[in-house]
Amino acid sequence: MTQLEYLIALISIIVGLGLTDLAQSFRELLRPGYSVRWDGLPLAWSMFVFVLTILLWWNGFGVLKGREETGPFFLMYLLLFFLLYLCCAFALPDPDWEGRSGSSSLAGSSKHSIDLKAFYFSMQHRRCFFGLLVGFILMLTAINQFAFEWDGARDRLESALTTMGVAVLLAIPIGTDRHWAHWIAVTVVITLLGFFAVKEIVF
Repeated sequence: MTQLEYLIALISIIVGLGLTDLAQSFRELLRPGYSVRWDGLPLAWSMFVFVLTILLWWNGFGVLKGREETGPFFLMYLLLFFLLYLCCAFALPDPDWEGRSGSSSLAGSSKHSIDLKAFYFSMQHRRCFFGLLVGFILMLTAINQFAFEWDGARDRLESALTTMGVAVLLAIPIGTDRHWAHWIAVTVVITLLGFFAVKEIVF
C-alpha cells in the first residue's frame, strides 16, 4: 500500500465509526419498547451530517493526492473528520440520554419514552452539536485558505466569506430556541450541500 492509501484507510475508519454511531442512534429510536415523540429538526440535521460525511469522504482521495507527505495538512484534514465523527455522535440521543422520561407501565410491559424535541432544544445538545459544526466549518476554512492554491485574492476572499457566513448561520441555533429559526438554518445548509453535491456529480 502507498502512503496515500494508508491515510485514506485511517480516514475511512473514522468515517465508518461516525456513520455507525449515527445509524445505531437511529436504530434505538425504532426499537420495539420505545415510545418516541418525533421531531423533524434532529432528523433533518442528522441527514445533513450523514450526506456531508459521505461527500467529504468521497472527495478525500482527490484532496489528499499529492499532499500525503505534508504532515500539517494531513493533521488538519484528520481533525476535520474527527469533528465530523463527533457531529454524527451528537446528532441523535443515545439510549441512556438523561432526558429520557424513563419507564412506564403499558399493557403489563415496560415502555421507554424519548422526546426528540426536548433533546434537540436542550442547551447541552445545542452547545455540543452546533459548536462542533461551527468548529468543523472553521477548520474547513483554514484548510481551504492555507492548503490550496487560488487564482487570485478575490477567489480566496469569496471562499472565506462563504464559509464564515455558514459558520455564523450554524451558530444561530445555539442562542435561540425559536423553531422557525432552526428550520431556516437547516434548510439553507441542506440547500447549499445539495448544490455542492450536484456540482461535484455533474461538473
